[in-house]
Amino acid sequence: MQVHHAKALSPRCSKHGEGACWWDAKQVVIWVDILAREVHLYDPKSGTDRMWTTPTDVGYAQPMQDGGLVLGLRDGIARLDLNTSKITMLAEPEADDDTTRMNDGKPGPDGRFYGGSMAYGGKEPLGSLWKFNKDFSFEHAIDHVTISNGLCWSGDGSTFYYIDSPTQQVVAYDFDMETGNLSRKRVAVEVPKENGVPDGMTIDADDNLWVAHWNGYSVGCYSPKTGKLLEKIALPCPKVTCVSFGGPDHSLLYITTSRVGEAKMTPEEAKASGYLYVSEPGVQGLPGNVYGA
Repeated sequence: MQVHHAKALSPRCSKHGEGACWWDAKQVVIWVDILAREVHLYDPKSGTDRMWTTPTDVGYAQPMQDGGLVLGLRDGIARLDLNTSKITMLAEPEADDDTTRMNDGKPGPDGRFYGGSMAYGGKEPLGSLWKFNKDFSFEHAIDHVTISNGLCWSGDGSTFYYIDSPTQQVVAYDFDMETGNLSRKRVAVEVPKENGVPDGMTIDADDNLWVAHWNGYSVGCYSPKTGKLLEKIALPCPKVTCVSFGGPDHSLLYITTSRVGEAKMTPEEAKASGYLYVSEPGVQGLPGNVYGA
C-alpha cells in the first residue's frame, strides 16, 4: 500500500483545528478552530492567514453564492460577511437545545446546505443532520446521530456519503438532486478501529473517499465499491480532523489537525499538532459546491 506524507503550513491552531475547505473562487483554504471560535482563510500563494471570531463554537465555514461564508454555530447556521465581519443568523434548528452544537457541514450539488450536529461530549445520539434549503428553511435529513461528521457526494451527485463517527462506518445513500432526500442506506466502508475514528471526509475524481483518522495519525483513501483501504497519508500527530482537495487543479490535499489532548501526547506529537498540513497524493479532487448556487 502506498503511503504519502504531508508538510505543515502556518499558522497553528490554538485548540481544535477543523473544517478544511478549498474555496475555488478565492483560491484559499477555509478552516476553523472550533473551541477558540475562529474562522480562518489561508492563502497558499502568499502564506498569509486572515481570522474572524465567532460568538459561539464554530464547527465549519463554507462558501456561499453571495460571497459570504455560511458558519455552523452552536444553534444553527449563520452568514459571515468578510468585509464587515458581521455575523447574521440564518436558521436555528437547535436553538432550544443547549446540549448540542453544529459539527460538520457542506453545500450539496443541489445548492442546499447539509449541516450536522453533535452532543457536547459526543456520547449520546442527540445530534442530527439538517438539510437547509436556499430560503434557509430546514428539515431533518438524518436523526439520532452521535457525532455528525464527514460528508460528500459522488462525482455525478447520485450518491451521498456520510459519517457518524462512533459507528466506525462510512454509509452511502441514494441522493435525489431535486428534493435533497436520502434513501437506501447501506454501509460503504467499515473503518478498522486500529486506523482511528473516522472524522472529516472528501472524495476524489475517481470517486474514492479520503477520510481523516482521529487518533489514527493518518488520512485513509478507501474504495466505496469494495470498502478496502487503498492508500494513506501519514502524519506526525494523532488528531487528524478534516480533508479537502485544493489548489488550481485540485491535486493538493489540505488537512486540519487538532491539539485536543495535547497533554497526553509525546513532546514530538504535541509539537506537530494543530497545524494545517498539505500533501500531494497523486490524484485530483472535485470542485467544491457553494451554498445557494
